[in-house]
Amino acid sequence: MANPRLSSDVELMSLRSDGSQADSAFPNFYRRENLIRSPTSKEYTRKESIDHRHEPLRRPDHDVGNDRVEYAPMPEKKKLGYFSTAALIVSKMIGTGVFAKPQVVLANSGGKGVSLFLWVACGIMSLMGLLIYVEMGITLPFSGAEVIYVEECYPRPKYLAVIVIGLLFVLLTHFAGNCVAFAKLVLQAFEPGDPNPDYRLQKFIALCLLTAVCLLHTFSRKWGVAVNNMLAIYKVTLVTFIILVGFAAMAGGRGKGVTTGDPKYGLVNFENAMETRTMSMLEYSTAILGVLWAYTGWENANYVLSEVRRPPGNESKVFKVASFSAIGCVTILYVLANVAYFTVLTEDEIMEEGDMVAAKFFIKVFGKGWFVERGFKIMVALSITGNFVSSTYGLARVKQEIAKMRILPFSKFFARQSHYDTPVGALVLHWIVGALFIICTPSNKDDAAYNLITDLFIYGQNWMIILVTVGVVCLRYRRSFPNQWSPHMISWRVMLTIICIYVPLNLFIIILTWWPPTKQGVIPSWVTPGVATGIIVMGIIYWVIFAKIMPALGFHIDSEPDELVDGSRVVTYKRYKTGFAKKASDWVAKYTTRKKD
Repeated sequence: MANPRLSSDVELMSLRSDGSQADSAFPNFYRRENLIRSPTSKEYTRKESIDHRHEPLRRPDHDVGNDRVEYAPMPEKKKLGYFSTAALIVSKMIGTGVFAKPQVVLANSGGKGVSLFLWVACGIMSLMGLLIYVEMGITLPFSGAEVIYVEECYPRPKYLAVIVIGLLFVLLTHFAGNCVAFAKLVLQAFEPGDPNPDYRLQKFIALCLLTAVCLLHTFSRKWGVAVNNMLAIYKVTLVTFIILVGFAAMAGGRGKGVTTGDPKYGLVNFENAMETRTMSMLEYSTAILGVLWAYTGWENANYVLSEVRRPPGNESKVFKVASFSAIGCVTILYVLANVAYFTVLTEDEIMEEGDMVAAKFFIKVFGKGWFVERGFKIMVALSITGNFVSSTYGLARVKQEIAKMRILPFSKFFARQSHYDTPVGALVLHWIVGALFIICTPSNKDDAAYNLITDLFIYGQNWMIILVTVGVVCLRYRRSFPNQWSPHMISWRVMLTIICIYVPLNLFIIILTWWPPTKQGVIPSWVTPGVATGIIVMGIIYWVIFAKIMPALGFHIDSEPDELVDGSRVVTYKRYKTGFAKKASDWVAKYTTRKKD
C-alpha cells in the first residue's frame, strides 16, 4: 500500500504547541465552562516548561476522520515577538491616510483647530477600542478577534452573531481599496499630469498587487513577516521625516520651493488656527470617517493572537506592550504630521484639488522636480503595499477561523492549512472577494471607487466593534460562568464608562453616514450604508437557512470548541443527517450502488 499523504488540513488533534500529545481532546483544566478562573486574573500559568519546543507532529489522513480536520498549534519559537507584533499594527495603520486624508478632514471639519482636534480625539477613541479588544484578547487568547468574541458573548441564538459578523468580515474586510489607490499612484508616477488614469489599467495593476501579496503569504509566513517588518520601519521613517521638515519650517528653515519673504509659511499659518466654518452633519461625518480610516488597524494583533508569543508567567505581555506601543507611536506621528502640514501649507493650499497633501508639502518645501512629481508617488505606493501586506496577513487568519466554524460554503477548503503552515484556503477566499470588488467597482474618478470601498469597510467595522463592545457587558453578567468576568488591566467601572462612551460614538458615526448630502457625487451617498446594511440582512436570512431550515430537513453540524492553555484554539465538528436528509442520502447511495452493479 502506498504511503499515506501527510495531512495539510491540520485541525483539532489534541496537540500542544510543543508538539506533545494532550491527554484528551478536551482537557478539563481549560474547558469552555472553566474559562474564567477568578474574578481578578485572566493570566493562565502552565504546568510544564515550554523552553524546549519542536515541530508539531502531523497525523496521516487515514487517522483523521471525515468529520474533522486538524490544525496543529504553532511552536512558540516561530511566534511573533514584540517588534513583529507591533509592526503588524503600525504597518496596517500607516497606509495612505496620513498622506492624503488631512485634505478631506480639513475640508469637511471647518478649520485647522477642529481638524487637529479630530486627529487627537479619534486617536483617543481608537485607544478606547484597543483597551476593550486587549481585555478580550487576554480572556480569549486566540486568533479570530471579533468572530471569536461574539461567539463567546452571544451563545444564543446559536450561530446568529457569528454568521452576521462572519459575512461582514468576509465581504467587507479585504482592503481592495488600497490596491486601487496603489495602482492609481503608480500610473500617476508615469503620467504626473493625469489626475484620473485609465481605470482599466488601475484594475489590472490592483489585481497584480492583490495576487502578489496573497502568493507571498501563501508560500512563506517567514518572508511575509519579514517584508512587513521592513515596510513598517520604512513608513515610520517617512512620516518622521515629514515631521522633522515641519519642525525646520517652524524654526524658519526654507527649502527651494519657498520664495523669499513668503508670508504664508511657518508659524504664521497658525495665527487663525481656531477660526472655524459652519459645516453640515454629513461633512463632519466625512471628516470623522477620514480620520478613523487612517487609524484603522489597531486591532490587527487580535487577529493573529494565537501566533503571538506568550512568555510563561505573564503570557499577555507581548500582546499588551506591542499593541499599546504601536497605537501610541502612530497617534503621535499622525498629530505631529498634521502640525507639519499646517506649518508649511495654508488652508487653501491644502484643500486645493490635485495632488495629495504630502505631495503639496514637499513641492512647497523642495520645489517641483522629478522626486516630487514621480518619486514621491512611488514612495506612498510602497507605504500602501506595506498596509496591504500587514492587513492580508491578519485577515487571512480571521477568515480561516470563520471557515473552521463551518458556516460558509466550501468551509473545509477555505479552512485548509498549506504545507508551508500558511492559511492557503483563507487566502484564496480573500483573493476572490478582493478581486470581485476591484473588478465590479465603478469608475475611480476623483477617488470615488477608493472612497466607496474604504467607507464600506469603516461602516461594517463599526457594527462589528459595537457588537464586541456590548458583548463585554454580556460576558460580565453571563450566568453560565462559575465566576463573574472582570477586566484584567482596569476596573469594571472604568471599563463600563469606556463602553458607555465608545458605543454611542460608533452609533453616531453610523447614523451620520445616512445623512443626505447637499450634492450627490459620482456614487450616491446612500450606497455605502445601504450595501453594508444589506449584507447584515443577508446574514440574518442566511442564519435562518443555516440554523433553522437545514436542521429541520435533517442536516446537522455540531461543534465543541476547546481552548488550550498555550493560546491554541481547536474546534471539533461532527456532521450527521437525520430524517429527510438521511433518507435522501440512503436512497442516493442505494441508487448509485445499483447503477454500478
